[in-house]
Amino acid sequence: MQTVVIFDKNPSLADALSAQLSLPSSIECHGYSSDVDTKSVISGRQPDLVIFDPTHLSLTADFDIVDFCTDLRTAHPTSRFLCYSFEVTDKMVQAALDAGFHGCLSKYCSIQQLEIAIAAVLGGGVYFDGAFGDRLRSNDAQSNDNRLSGREKEVLMRIAKGLAPKQIAFDLSISAKTVETYKARAAQKLGLSDRAKVVEYAVGQGWMA
Repeated sequence: MQTVVIFDKNPSLADALSAQLSLPSSIECHGYSSDVDTKSVISGRQPDLVIFDPTHLSLTADFDIVDFCTDLRTAHPTSRFLCYSFEVTDKMVQAALDAGFHGCLSKYCSIQQLEIAIAAVLGGGVYFDGAFGDRLRSNDAQSNDNRLSGREKEVLMRIAKGLAPKQIAFDLSISAKTVETYKARAAQKLGLSDRAKVVEYAVGQGWMA
């Protein structure tokens, strides 16, 4: 039997979700108000999964979400965390990743999505719903894009579009050898082993539009 604990500032919602998500002989869910001593609850319940909304916590600059989750892990090191919040923002995604969450779901998601997420995380995986997944991909894309110099990006975009090195060199007023240097640097930074990977990356960045 795996144990799931749900914290929410609306205890009625936490209780309702617990009732819907509990499965006989498989998953036992317990709902609590966010106002309770979460560490004591986790220490007592020893849950496999903890679901909560970080926006409901009384956090400060000196005790942020990373500190909060670290504190919870001292009560039960193997607990996994799932963010369940209305706040779908880049800031929330980054905070969840920094704190070691194993997934994020918007509170607009269906109960079926929540069930899928719980099964995935309890099974050792991660789960980000569509809303949070879009933010995650956007952050990854921006992070990768920022790793390239302006010239490396220009060269890679043209290679993805099928331009020959000599044409790229002419367009950018540089030598063909320099084009190859920029290409090699960009590919190394992004881990792109061949042109097919370059094209795939370029499509993901929206460069081919």
